[in-house]
Amino acid sequence: MSNPLTSARNRTSTGTTTTAGEQPSIAFDRVTVTYGRGKKSTDALVDFTLRAERGETIALLGPSGSGKSTALKALAGFVRPSSGRVRLSGNDVTDLPPAKRGIGVVVQSYALFPHMRVRDNVAFGLKARRLGKDAITQRVSDALAMVSMSDYAHRLPRELSGGQQQRVAIARALAIAPDVLLLDEPLAALDAALRQSMVMELQRLRDALPDTTMLYVTHDQSEALALASRVGVMRDARLVDIGTASELWSRPPSTFTANFLGGANLIDCVVGRVSGTTALVAVGERMLTATAPAPIRRWAPGAKAAICLRPHEIEVTALWAAGTLAGRVTASVWRGPSTRLTLAVDGLPDQLLEADVPGHVDHPAGERVGIRLPDPVGVLVETPRTPR
Repeated sequence: MSNPLTSARNRTSTGTTTTAGEQPSIAFDRVTVTYGRGKKSTDALVDFTLRAERGETIALLGPSGSGKSTALKALAGFVRPSSGRVRLSGNDVTDLPPAKRGIGVVVQSYALFPHMRVRDNVAFGLKARRLGKDAITQRVSDALAMVSMSDYAHRLPRELSGGQQQRVAIARALAIAPDVLLLDEPLAALDAALRQSMVMELQRLRDALPDTTMLYVTHDQSEALALASRVGVMRDARLVDIGTASELWSRPPSTFTANFLGGANLIDCVVGRVSGTTALVAVGERMLTATAPAPIRRWAPGAKAAICLRPHEIEVTALWAAGTLAGRVTASVWRGPSTRLTLAVDGLPDQLLEADVPGHVDHPAGERVGIRLPDPVGVLVETPRTPR
């Protein structure tokens, strides 16, 4: 069944027409954004290159100040690149003002007009485009229905909850039937329960708009994993890694991504014998088996690497149980559904491991325990090279 907003977009779209698949929906070509001049200048985005196909949802994930919101602003037209080009469906929009890009934008603060009722907030962008009254009424009705807010059309923003206000902000962005929807930390202002509910709503919305390309900016890895076709990890104004959520989780290309996406244990090791996708590695005085992702040339014998091991993959059991290593608990923090233990393992010098044990488990600091690692113990990750 066709979506009414998608149908409206097809009827009212303007500009150069491109055949589906010919040009990416979004393209950043080596975009750099610098604030200030001379010695006081700051690079907010450096040499940023990214492609998003029609209907794809890409999440930009990273800590505060990593450049992810700046990338979104450059696409929306809120900041102008110092160098590089921004394109939408093959059309260069680097110098176009925001209103002429036809992009829907949802921000963390909702940015609803407090004196306007819900229906008027949603209609705002349509009126600016000088659509007829009947067309505006229909578009507003369709947009509110998509976010389950039809019954609240006559309310003021102050009469809505935070989650409801966010839905109205999304409806306003959708009402203009954009080809591209930008979401800048849209759930950050909500409490945990509302965030979970809104993630499910955004999943439903994404599925209902298969032709709409979404760029989703967040520092919350669970949102990125739940919503994105691909995830771009950012650090220090640069795009560090990009891939599907599954790829980045199971075979992270860098230690930063391994740690940021899922809080992995990173165990220093030296690569020994490699056979196919299996490597025998030395960790302190121990020899362990690890998965060696392609290409094999990265894992030459003698190469230094790190083993990515997720906390939930470690089992804590009785001391000297069969197939375990001996160690001791150095810290224990209950986190609701699990307890996070910090472990010192005998024979692994200067290496503390974090393990998530289901439930509220009493393992006081100093307790001696058995530690069972998976086999293979984890996946190899390249370590950063030390500058000469």
